Amino acid sequence: MKLRFFTSLLLSMLTTSLVNCQIINVKINDFVDQHNGFEENEEGEINPINLKEINKRIRFFIEEKHPDIVEFTRNIIWDSYGTFLSPSDRHHSHTFIVQVKVTDVDRLKYLEVHYDPYKKKVSGDFEWIPEDEEFYLVNEKVEDQKLLPNLKNLEISNQEQIPNLKDFIDEHQGFIDEIKRLDLNENEIVPINVAKINKLIRAFNKANYSNVEYTRNIIWDSYTTFLSPFDKYNFHVFIAQVKVEGINRLKYLEVFYNPVSEKITADFKWIEEDEEFFRVFETDEES
Repeated sequence: MKLRFFTSLLLSMLTTSLVNCQIINVKINDFVDQHNGFEENEEGEINPINLKEINKRIRFFIEEKHPDIVEFTRNIIWDSYGTFLSPSDRHHSHTFIVQVKVTDVDRLKYLEVHYDPYKKKVSGDFEWIPEDEEFYLVNEKVEDQKLLPNLKNLEISNQEQIPNLKDFIDEHQGFIDEIKRLDLNENEIVPINVAKINKLIRAFNKANYSNVEYTRNIIWDSYTTFLSPFDKYNFHVFIAQVKVEGINRLKYLEVFYNPVSEKITADFKWIEEDEEFFRVFETDEES
């Protein structure tokens, strides 16, 4: 079992004063437009807008990145689309699986690339390993993925009850509506139904953390969506400031809200010897 304090809780507090100085060019409307542009047939096959243009950019990227390795790009398959929205950051990207012919290798190989619709830029973190004759994700990215929360355990991904395209559009549109209703700027965003969600979080903390006397403040942190032919999900992250029994200093823990199930979940545990809430990761040997 491995423990890691979720340092972004502290970083989000430290950077709050800098948020209004940042310029975020991608708009929430861009997320709405992308979701509106998807075409989905009865078989669940989904195509994003501007697919031909994106494919051209991907082929050019592969040729530039692996000029002495890849002979040609055979097929480009759209895999998924995701968005991330917070007061200090805003981005979205499509993921594609690319089938390529590698020099002196008979079997076709696959690698993953990402396309940013705002920057119109293709990127990829896979490297060719000659001794294995395979493309692999670079080590630092593998380590980063190990530290991500387990969304299935948090009852967000791979659920029976899943959102649809309209749910994604409505949730993003809700941010836009709240900006107008409350006369906020683009960085002072809050989700719709935030008062209702805050009540659910307070009740969840009271029911699931026996050492928490009360929840003082609840801060909306971010909103994430994921769309693919195989799974769809969206979730909000909130930071709860709580009073722990016998501890004078207020503590922070992270909770997740699934808009489809309207359910709060969390993977933070109280570690007595550290007097902190930590996200707990289990190693493969212990799972």
